[in-house]
Amino acid sequence: MSMYLKFRIGKDKRKLVPINGFELNDADSNNPQWIQGRQNEDGGRQVFVDLEDEDGSPVNLTGANAIFKGVLPGGEYKIWDHKHSTIIDAQAGRFRYTFPKRAMAIAGSYKQAFFEVYREGSKLATLEFNFEVLADLVEENIIPSDYITPFEDLYGKLKEYLVKFNGDFEAAMAQWKKDVADLITELNADVSGINLTITEIKSQLSALEDKIKADNLVTVGDLNDLLAPFNDILDTLNDYRRLNHPWIKDNSSDVLTALSNYASTVSDNENVVRILNLQDIHATKSKKAAANYVTGGNAVINQLRSLDLIKDKVDMVVVNGDNIDGGESRMLNIRRNQQVVDTIHGVMQDKPILFTMGNHDDGSVWKDGAEVITLKELTDIYDYQFYNKGEIRPDNTASYAYYDFPNQKVRAISLSGFENPEVYNEDGTIKYKRGVASVFTAKQLNWLVQALKISSDWSVIIFNHSPYEGFYNNAPYNYITNLNHNVLKDILKAFVNGTKVTSVGVNTDFPANITADFSGQGKGTLITNVFGHEHRDADKVVIDDIPAIERTCDIALTTDRVVGTSSEYAFDIIEINVLKRTIKFNRFGAGESVSWSY
Repeated sequence: MSMYLKFRIGKDKRKLVPINGFELNDADSNNPQWIQGRQNEDGGRQVFVDLEDEDGSPVNLTGANAIFKGVLPGGEYKIWDHKHSTIIDAQAGRFRYTFPKRAMAIAGSYKQAFFEVYREGSKLATLEFNFEVLADLVEENIIPSDYITPFEDLYGKLKEYLVKFNGDFEAAMAQWKKDVADLITELNADVSGINLTITEIKSQLSALEDKIKADNLVTVGDLNDLLAPFNDILDTLNDYRRLNHPWIKDNSSDVLTALSNYASTVSDNENVVRILNLQDIHATKSKKAAANYVTGGNAVINQLRSLDLIKDKVDMVVVNGDNIDGGESRMLNIRRNQQVVDTIHGVMQDKPILFTMGNHDDGSVWKDGAEVITLKELTDIYDYQFYNKGEIRPDNTASYAYYDFPNQKVRAISLSGFENPEVYNEDGTIKYKRGVASVFTAKQLNWLVQALKISSDWSVIIFNHSPYEGFYNNAPYNYITNLNHNVLKDILKAFVNGTKVTSVGVNTDFPANITADFSGQGKGTLITNVFGHEHRDADKVVIDDIPAIERTCDIALTTDRVVGTSSEYAFDIIEINVLKRTIKFNRFGAGESVSWSY
């Protein structure tokens, strides 16, 4: 909605009057000295301002600029914004200002709100008005903070440096150029395709430096001219985030810069399959969990949103279990699972996703009986049929699947070691809780045998939330009961060696008697098995000819992983180069990348 303020120099708090057919109601007319907005508005609240001399004639605003300054309701946060005003009719003394979303962060009356109009460093006028922000109780409120447009500091720093270096222009400019270059690097890291290079900026800095040395003077006009292209970069950056990357929200610039820099390290080679591996996210809002789970678990949804910056660098996504922490009520655990599913699919859009569960996702780590989410309820949340992008499952409720890359001849398989169909004790408790038992059913094992029936020139990578029995000693989770893991390992060993095997499980609730014959297709290429669950990075191992590696959790748990910085993150884009027969776990955040030949 557009509104209109008219100021006469020397007088503040002028009347608010209608523009372009918008008519104020009686209540507004009785109290016309304020502007009203709504929380969370973003670009929807504009004010047109006319400035007159004392005799009523328009003030010529040629060469002028307007800054909005305000103290938000409550008095804690300030706005200092010289980016969102535009002189639209200089001869008529008119400019337009669009309130940014940060200006609408808190409901209530501004402590103070005014425009300052400058020309060549001289203040023409201070235009004060009342500003009220109405509450929005429906949409989640944004987090309030100071809003100081990012180049504001640069205007003052050069003068500070001249004082600091006792008039040594060369030293002052060297420091100031470093500040500007750092800012440009940050912005260009976030925005690909901005046709403004560091060389061009350095040329402008050099010209300004020459002027300073010649005249011993730097004017506001000079600085404005110099900073104009930087403002264009910022405008483009804002459009980039808002339009092309709508999921980005409240992430620090350091994190966004690091993510963009990381994206440039991911291979674009057509022989490379790129798989984003997310595991042990542990989303939670619980206040009863351990402090590190509360802090890290509260941050992971925003972490997932920020992956919007790298989604174009991956071919598929594996969500490898423990997607929520599960330490809340049954209904909240359901809601938390749904939030994770919706966020990942929303961010990744049309990417194929192998989505499965870990031992935390049903809440059985903390609960039992009716308080636990059932297998059907979990698969209903995952809604495989609705989201299908080419993943192959035996049916629409199976929590295990594979996805093929026919050009590179790679099959990515996601197993479900916690599918555990419910078996109940007489007292109504669950006999094999996912929190403490890992089950591979005969149905899944037979499906796996068929999934491994591929041509000898194909390669396979397999994901499972927890290590198979005997791998990494299941430490520190050696209390977990593993059912039919022996059968699974027999199948994988037979695939690798190109042999035939019959393997039998020992549990009567989940009987398994599986025959797998790979002798006709020869030795298979099993690149590796990828595990999570234990919240650590562990070295690659090979046990009974089965290769495996364990990678750490996405949730920030340890003291060296600080929420709001890149250390909060710990995920890999797995790069499989089928021509060179190499695999690289390209790490972002805490931990290190690893690679080897297969």
